[in-house]
Amino acid sequence: MKENKKFIIGGIAGAVVFLGLLAAFFVCSREFYAGRFSAHAMVSNTDVSGMTAEEALQSMNHSDGFSINLKKDGTSYAVDISQAVFREFDSGEVQGCLSRISFLDYLFRREVVLSLKPDKVQVRDEKLQEILQKALPKATAYTADAYFDEELNLVEEVYGDDINYKNLLEKIRTDIAEGNELEYRLEDYCNQPQVKASDAAMASADETIRKYKNMSIVFTFGKEKETIDGAMICRHLSYKDGKLVLKKKWVSEFVRQMARTYNTYGKTRKFKTTKDGVVTIRGGILGWWINEDETTKKIKKLLDKQKSETTEPIYRNVAARHGKDDVGDTYVEVSLKRQHLWYYKNGKKIMESKVVTGLPTKERQTVKGVHRIFGKQRDRWLGTIAVQGYRSHVNYWMPFNWDGQGLHDAPWRHGRFGGTIYKTGGSHGCVNMPPETAAKLYDYVSIGTPVVVY
Repeated sequence: MKENKKFIIGGIAGAVVFLGLLAAFFVCSREFYAGRFSAHAMVSNTDVSGMTAEEALQSMNHSDGFSINLKKDGTSYAVDISQAVFREFDSGEVQGCLSRISFLDYLFRREVVLSLKPDKVQVRDEKLQEILQKALPKATAYTADAYFDEELNLVEEVYGDDINYKNLLEKIRTDIAEGNELEYRLEDYCNQPQVKASDAAMASADETIRKYKNMSIVFTFGKEKETIDGAMICRHLSYKDGKLVLKKKWVSEFVRQMARTYNTYGKTRKFKTTKDGVVTIRGGILGWWINEDETTKKIKKLLDKQKSETTEPIYRNVAARHGKDDVGDTYVEVSLKRQHLWYYKNGKKIMESKVVTGLPTKERQTVKGVHRIFGKQRDRWLGTIAVQGYRSHVNYWMPFNWDGQGLHDAPWRHGRFGGTIYKTGGSHGCVNMPPETAAKLYDYVSIGTPVVVY
């Protein structure tokens, strides 16, 4: 009895399934033979399910429900872009799409996706971008190129998720015109940094900047120092158009400022004399005088090589030592009034001597000032009969200024020195000394020893 009951139920179920299949077959047959698209049909991204070819053509030409699919981080976004696109399809080609759908597609209601290349396409880019920007999620990070900040630190590039709409729209426009499938991974259309920290130019510039930052050019002036450090250099560095540029106009101003601070050549000095207290002395050839052009070139060469150095400026003229007192405590002192000479070494008087200086006329007077010995020579003839009107042989010659004047022995004076001899029988500007004291002084002094004449 039970078996009969099961058989009856099974028969009824089978009959229901059969009738359902028969109904589906009937419906699908009607759609198939009536020239309508199947229940799940898309042609060129337009839903034409159940439409006739004419209805599909009209819908496709109007871009009704025309949408594209975009994916980002696993999420899909179906975006209707019909308001931004106009297309015109060939009716025969749309009709031909029906033949590409099989009866089984109708019967089993399978999804059918077909593509046609439109005859005409017009895409409104601004509207399309507006639609996409409203439909898609906002960027969480914006792409940025690598760059050097204000302190010339290398900041690496940023890979953001902001969309390059120019590239995306160009791809969509091309695919619409070609009738291609309109599905896109947004990751493929994000902006990409154009400049990366690993680029050869950036890496090279960064290495050079690091060298500049570690540079130190130190100029010494005795205990004083003037320094060009990395911070100063970097204020004049810039990275532009793939090139690191160091402007160097500031170097000449830096050197000019050093010259203003440390040059003493030609300046007025206070000098403590042996017999006459403190006197003011102006001029002379002793003094620091920076050669600004050559020192500037020197700095620029060091900058070009990113080379640190502790050095001195290049000088046109020098003094005995740096500081306010550039004469120092080793010098020759000559008093025109007293017709006397003293030699001090390290502040201690070593010798003194009577002298005869130049005749006190404009042409023959001994030039006052703080001078320095710039040469030493034995067995020397001074002057010429043709030019100076005299020719004298000396054993010890120690020139001290640019006027041809110097310290030397004068044996022709036969031991007569000092007093007022110079007023009527003075020299042509040189400081005449007895042979024995001239010999001693010649041994004591060296090139650069200051000679103070007042």
